[in-house]
Amino acid sequence: MQVSTYFLSLQNPPSLSYRHRLCHHYLSKRPFRHKLICLLANSADQRSSELVTTLQSETLKTLEWPSLCNYLSPFTSTSMAFSLTKTGAVPVGQSREESQKLLDQTTSALHALEALKSEPLDLSVIEDVSEILHSAASGQVLTVRELCRVRRMLGAARAVSEKLAAIAEGGSLERYTPLLEILQGCNFQLELERKIGFCIDCSLSTILGRASEELELIREERKRNMENLDFLLKEVSVSIFQAGGIDKPLITKRRSRMCVGVKATHKYLLPGGVVLNVSSSGATYFMEPKEAVELNNIEVKLSNSEKAEEMAILSLLTSEIAESEAEIKYLLDRLIEVDLAFARAAYAQWVNGVCPILSSKESEMLISNGADNALSIDIEGMQHPLLLGSFLSNSTDFITSNSMGPSVLGNTSGEMTPIKSSKVVSNFPIPIDIKVQCGTRVVIISGPNTGGKTASMKTLGLASIMSKAGMYLPAKKQPRLPWFDLVLADIGDSQSLQQSFNI
Repeated sequence: MQVSTYFLSLQNPPSLSYRHRLCHHYLSKRPFRHKLICLLANSADQRSSELVTTLQSETLKTLEWPSLCNYLSPFTSTSMAFSLTKTGAVPVGQSREESQKLLDQTTSALHALEALKSEPLDLSVIEDVSEILHSAASGQVLTVRELCRVRRMLGAARAVSEKLAAIAEGGSLERYTPLLEILQGCNFQLELERKIGFCIDCSLSTILGRASEELELIREERKRNMENLDFLLKEVSVSIFQAGGIDKPLITKRRSRMCVGVKATHKYLLPGGVVLNVSSSGATYFMEPKEAVELNNIEVKLSNSEKAEEMAILSLLTSEIAESEAEIKYLLDRLIEVDLAFARAAYAQWVNGVCPILSSKESEMLISNGADNALSIDIEGMQHPLLLGSFLSNSTDFITSNSMGPSVLGNTSGEMTPIKSSKVVSNFPIPIDIKVQCGTRVVIISGPNTGGKTASMKTLGLASIMSKAGMYLPAKKQPRLPWFDLVLADIGDSQSLQQSFNI
């Protein structure tokens, strides 16, 4: 019988020189593609590495991983994490330990969501200041608004850390350790935040006089000079008005100098005055009285001095940000990790997900030795994440907030168990069980078209990647599957499960 679609699960394949262990999910309607695996097994050069990267990229597209990442987008709070989910760039663990760490972070975030029900953690105030950091590092002087954005980000980051620490102190520290460890070792730049706040009033976007002694002295002198200039011009403008030289007293600024308005026919009222401008009709002259020339000169000089001192302050703050660029970028990256952990947790609530167990090669051997029918892959009641996501998105009770309590919590044995939904939702995608015995090297699935072969294989492929990325699975009980170094897929037909084609 000709098999229309193959599903190959390879465990303990030939050892690769650049990997100690390589496990594949290989989906193919063209079996000759196995030559690529042979190429990988016999080559460790750069070309081989590039081929692996290409195959992985193609697999993610084939399994529609970017579409699944999109379902995390509504649960992100920062623009950086949102961008990662929208572009399908959600981090995937590069080792079993890294993937387990991501899963632990998701579990910790679920506990945090439960603890923060009354006062949710607000990560939306974390701004993306990467471009500002780049500008500072390249020598460009930052503006007041840009400096304030950096200050707000630092303050918000510190608040997030303090809030997580507070809930950890009020509950079980062990529950929140994975989240706290993300921000461990981060420099929140308290001194830099304080300096910016001391020098700048961010609510008004102005540099404060206390920023430097020189600036304070310049502003005091300028204030006194302006008071004298204003008093003089008021006297002159009133005398012009009383002499019929203007309809009402007029004091204004032209060419950066203070002056008064006078009718063209009465310019003689200001002997020795300087004409700075003329109205469009030509009926009014804007003149600088002779007595105001020296005061205006002082004003221009002090104004330039003030601008120079303000620029010096901005340059100083910019240089401090440039020196801390690497540490601030590191802090931003860690905050993105926190945001993604909470997004994965909220997604787990949405799909009523269960935390998978990532078995190691050693644990598989122990399980295999203990029972003849021991399972390497044991997943029950798994619904295809894309089909489930599409259904939930279109349902009337689509969850748009991540402030709800977690649907998965730890039981007394430390395992994760799903909480039963208060509503029985019908018409969900049909769940499937996937069970593969330990030691099995090849699994072949055959059947008629539209029989669900592709959907089943994509479900397992996505389950593997989701587990590596720290995501809970929409399944029953607690799924168990190995951590695969690579998940490779090659499907001849273009089938989109998200659009419900050919499933």
